[in-house]
Amino acid sequence: MSSEIVVLVFDIIILILGADALFSALRMKKTGIPSAILIPKQEQSKIKNREAFCDKMYQPTILFGIMICLYGIMDMLNNYVIRIMYVDLISIVCFLIVCAWYVKKLREVKEAHM
Repeated sequence: MSSEIVVLVFDIIILILGADALFSALRMKKTGIPSAILIPKQEQSKIKNREAFCDKMYQPTILFGIMICLYGIMDMLNNYVIRIMYVDLISIVCFLIVCAWYVKKLREVKEAHM
């Protein structure tokens, strides 16, 4: 397998992750049940107030999904359409910052509701 195909597969996986986060956030908002990508089903019974948890994680999950999708799109555009220097580095740094922020936010909300 060439490295270009590996990068393409990685970008597609990232896009799927972002889309899944978006759909999970929308599903949480509609049903009031936390998504299994945020809290495993075995731990969901420990949540004190499910609806409050979903309300507090809705916006961060939407932002996370959007940013992850943007990273996947940007990386594909930069690799296959137009190559701009330093875009890879900047987008990876932004990706890691968003992931760290989201994990921190999820931990805060979990601690408050479990």
